[in-house]
Amino acid sequence: MPSTVSSRTQSPSLRQSPAAPSGVTVASGDSLSKLARRLGVSMEALVAANVARYPTLATNPGAIKVGWQLEVPGQGPASQAPTTPSAPSAGWAASAGRTQQAQQTGSAARPSDFGARLAAGGAQAIDLRMRQHLDSIEKTGVGVYYGDHSAMKNMSAQERADWAKQNAKPGATPPSTFKESSCIGWALENVGAAYAAAGKTERWNEILRTVAAKGSKGTDLAKELQKDGWQAIYWNPDAKNPNDGNAEHSFSAVQVKRGNGYYGVKVDDSILDYRPTDPSKTRQNLSGIEKLEQVPFFFGLAKGGMHTFVGRQGKVNEFHWDRMPNSTTAIDERPLKDWGWNSGLIMVPPGTWPTS
Repeated sequence: MPSTVSSRTQSPSLRQSPAAPSGVTVASGDSLSKLARRLGVSMEALVAANVARYPTLATNPGAIKVGWQLEVPGQGPASQAPTTPSAPSAGWAASAGRTQQAQQTGSAARPSDFGARLAAGGAQAIDLRMRQHLDSIEKTGVGVYYGDHSAMKNMSAQERADWAKQNAKPGATPPSTFKESSCIGWALENVGAAYAAAGKTERWNEILRTVAAKGSKGTDLAKELQKDGWQAIYWNPDAKNPNDGNAEHSFSAVQVKRGNGYYGVKVDDSILDYRPTDPSKTRQNLSGIEKLEQVPFFFGLAKGGMHTFVGRQGKVNEFHWDRMPNSTTAIDERPLKDWGWNSGLIMVPPGTWPTS
């Protein structure tokens, strides 16, 4: 059985000090680290408590703004916070492990501490890894990732070194080692980083062993994540009229609607009809896309797990397995609403899916 995931982590100093402030307003000269020290909590806990309301904390925790109302971990909402939150439009379902218990703060629910840490860690992982690869290409002409279906896969160490020298910018020293990846490899690397950021490395190792033993399929990863409270969101740009004419997409939409799930994964919500093949037959609905744009990090799969990816704030982030280290498109990112695949599943960390 999976290890139990805690839904809330409180600082000992806060548990012993009931008079601690429930929230704090960011003032000129404040930084997140200064506020964390003043409040007696960790910077990571402060990010986790507020990333749902201020999603930019997931990728750039140093860029807080004057006037922000920050919740103190373990306490209630900020006393001067506005009635309507700036990120979610209504509420967030908070869940951990196999529980689906909403944590109410005022008129809206907040994500569990576990879910917020996953979201922040995953979003940061994507950003750091993309930056590492693209910065290396910009500086040397050669990046650090290559696809497991590219020509580099079968090169010897010497051949790789020779290739790097030949493709490097004049006078630049290219990387001496490279990282092999694929669509599922990229997904596992970033979801694993999210679990590490949430302090659940042991649980992640358990997930990794289980998924690898079953053939490293996206559907198996989705099932393991669901055990930890991740929510499954079915997506389909036109549920009745797929633009590729493949009946699988409309069939899977019917199965989800009937409550039969998606390839063995129970579905919690859907993103449907955001890109109609024929607007006269299907009315466009962007409500699901608008929800996904509020999710800081997610894992996804397309066409029953044929392709896997991660993403953030409505954008799919995928790795192309045939690219060489000098490819600036080895790691590609684009909005789901413009993406070419026609149906699949997105797994969002506990409590990060807007409930209305």
